Amino acid sequence: MRFISRTPHVPSVARQADDRLLPCRRPWTLSVAVLLTFYLMNRPAFGLALTDDTIRRSIERHVVSESALSQDQVDIKVKDGIAMLSGSADNLLQKSRVRQIAESIRGVRSVVDTVVVKPVIRENEAIARDVRDNLSQIPPDRGLQVSVSVESGIVTLKGAADSWVRSRLAVFQAMSIKGVSEVVNQIDVRTRLERDDTDIALDVKRRLAADLYVDDALVAVTVKDGRVTLEGIVGTAAEKRRAAENAWIGGVVGVDDRHLMVDWRKKDRMRRASPYIRQPDAVILQAVEDALLIDPRVNATNPDVSVANGVVTLSGAVDTLYAKQAAAEDARSTTGVWRVDNQLQLRYRSLPPDNRVKSMIEDVFQRDAELHNLEIDVAVNDHRVNLSGSVDTVGQKVRAENIASQIEGVLTLDNRISVKAKADIASDADLKAAIVDELFWSPYVDGDRIGVTVKDGQAVLKGTAASRFVALTAVQNAFEGGAETVRTQLVLDDGSTLNELFGEETYPFRLGRLFRFRP
Repeated sequence: MRFISRTPHVPSVARQADDRLLPCRRPWTLSVAVLLTFYLMNRPAFGLALTDDTIRRSIERHVVSESALSQDQVDIKVKDGIAMLSGSADNLLQKSRVRQIAESIRGVRSVVDTVVVKPVIRENEAIARDVRDNLSQIPPDRGLQVSVSVESGIVTLKGAADSWVRSRLAVFQAMSIKGVSEVVNQIDVRTRLERDDTDIALDVKRRLAADLYVDDALVAVTVKDGRVTLEGIVGTAAEKRRAAENAWIGGVVGVDDRHLMVDWRKKDRMRRASPYIRQPDAVILQAVEDALLIDPRVNATNPDVSVANGVVTLSGAVDTLYAKQAAAEDARSTTGVWRVDNQLQLRYRSLPPDNRVKSMIEDVFQRDAELHNLEIDVAVNDHRVNLSGSVDTVGQKVRAENIASQIEGVLTLDNRISVKAKADIASDADLKAAIVDELFWSPYVDGDRIGVTVKDGQAVLKGTAASRFVALTAVQNAFEGGAETVRTQLVLDDGSTLNELFGEETYPFRLGRLFRFRP
């Protein structure tokens, strides 16, 4: 018998594939790991069935393990695949996290969110000052001009942005400030590009096809006067949201996804055989360049991209350590990419002294809605940052790292923050059951092809998997089930094998649910 944590294990430098809408120079970030549940299994496995009750219990389990909320703070009900959330959250990020956990669960068709935010009480001017400080760090060339007003914790943003992505940057900045209970977005989006509808439609289709986490097979795209309409079928509510966000490219003035239906049963019968699809290098190159171009975290004029046999090499210079990580995640999230060789260099206009770097990181932690009251220590030596202390969730650990990596002058970062275990006494049999449950809900893994054994906390995965991508996803699922280490003995469909031992610090590939925090 031993204590195991029900929170996901993460490597020391966790990277999030879906922080795409964050500014590259501003120290705020999404607080949980990335990606989402899209690809659904063809049939229930391990004797489980997709009923409203099993869906509800899965949402509850992931809310408890992946957020700082206690089980009695949020009430979850599911009826006919509609998840209904009520209760309270301490900040907007927690509220968004719960909703997006629910969206990512297989079988959820839609989410009704009535969770009330009850933040710490602060003076309106103090909140406005912190929001303005965040917004002021967005480079002026990003096409964003915003004014801020606050009344009773409700932040109103007014102004103009040259794209939907830029307006979202401002919203995300405001959401991250402690004391904010709501963000009202009155930013007028005025696109600078005038593009032909046919060209827009082609680019949107290309973006959907290139996104590893969207199956575009049953999605139709039409454009009229710059307004994109998406119709068809997707597998989860989270996939629907991601598809809509992919449609917000240059020249688009509106996106209508009302006719994009969530139907996991029909989607299962029509889905891609594997989330990994081989693509010509030229197609991969174009897709990665497109992703970098629309990612505000990355200055797309700087990274140079080359592709050889599905391996993407990034070179050139970017503004921050976070931008370097973001560029690599954009590449990893592209269909057909097998591996990413990140050779990007950091280019700082100046290197602030270590004490200034430490002060900037601590200042942002102090005003952050998630981190302001947590025990996080910051040490800086020769522009190398070390984070230590303890937090309640893996998401908070990742958030602290991503915030620090966006500070000017940070060359490397070592995240030694520990996560307080939500401990349960578990036998090997209990641990095996938890891993089997994770595999059942996994977005990519056909659990019927993988057997699980556990001895002294080490999980062994035996069987077959469609690709290395899928096999590594199964490893992540095992960690999320509570495994201390994971041994793989998997044969891939191309005849190769994955026979390796993974630990928290050596695990090279991290998946999670997609969390884009929206008010």
